[in-house]
Amino acid sequence: MAKYLAIFNDTIDEIEINGFVVMTEKDVETYEEMASSITWPFVYALGEDELEYSSGDDLLSRIEFKEITAEEAKTFKRLFNNEFGVFIGEAFLAEVIGDEEDDNEFEDGYDEEDYDDDSKYYDDDLDDTY
Repeated sequence: MAKYLAIFNDTIDEIEINGFVVMTEKDVETYEEMASSITWPFVYALGEDELEYSSGDDLLSRIEFKEITAEEAKTFKRLFNNEFGVFIGEAFLAEVIGDEEDDNEFEDGYDEEDYDDDSKYYDDDLDDTY
């Protein structure tokens, strides 16, 4: 199975942020599908700074997928344990997707009629005098 070097490159205040990770062909496909499914803006916190993206496609535009040989893959594994620097991984993308689904779940389940009449939360039988 082919191996790929996913190279990430972005900037914060004119400082280059770089990293890479070794992926299989299946990993690349999964990563691209996850990122492409994000159609809303999101932020990746990096210390006190943030990388802002308009969508997953915006993030993908900052990643280059380069096919590498088996020997190169072994070298990256030996020297870097298959990753180095900053790389926005699948776990973070899953969080972004999950956060949006959680937001939509609330919005979809919100019934305005349930919140229009506050009187149902009060017991009319209580004496209002103190």
